[in-house]
Amino acid sequence: MHIPEFIPMMILPKTTLFPESLLPLHIFEHRYRRMLSDVMNSHRMFCVAMNYPWTSQEKPMPVAGLGLVRACVNRADGTSNLLLLGLERVRCLGAQRYKPYRLERVEVLRETGGESKSVPFRDQLKEMIEVRIAQGPKGGVPPSLPSMVLEAAQQGEAMGDAMSELGADLANSIQGVSELADYAASTFLNNALERQAVLESVDVATRLEKVTEFLAAEIERKN
Repeated sequence: MHIPEFIPMMILPKTTLFPESLLPLHIFEHRYRRMLSDVMNSHRMFCVAMNYPWTSQEKPMPVAGLGLVRACVNRADGTSNLLLLGLERVRCLGAQRYKPYRLERVEVLRETGGESKSVPFRDQLKEMIEVRIAQGPKGGVPPSLPSMVLEAAQQGEAMGDAMSELGADLANSIQGVSELADYAASTFLNNALERQAVLESVDVATRLEKVTEFLAAEIERKN
């Protein structure tokens, strides 16, 4: 898939988009309605970046998620509901323009370090995921959904039912350590800055270390 150098960008508070995760979005602002129309008539891709939490201005965090529109429903009032599938981590290199919507120059980030040293920790992370699933929602809503939930939903299950039905089996089906870390972060970490820290970790071992630390704290809070 060809990824353009300049990509439309949404900047949202407390929002992260990981590779292979699904982010539900409601598009209602006029600038983003224009953006959605443009991307649907071209490559169907745009970025989602978390806004710096320490400023009231729109300022993207340095690493964002590049996504592909998998499903889009246009409403009679001009708004749209869509599912954005995460494709890549990208570094934000600056805006080419700001109107009618932000067009960002991006660089795709490739993983470093490999997975071989992290493989022994995969089972540990899977065990932690099983514990977290057993705890139930307890007021927490997953920021996004693993892409495999969409496949189950397309076979007739509601997304919530699909997530509950798959449970730990979904984690067990993920072989790569980096993909497992992304799944755990996007699905179970409710703290936006923790998710962003994982998103920015291109080194696989560092990403795994952060996820296990944050998930352990999340489990402790749910007890």
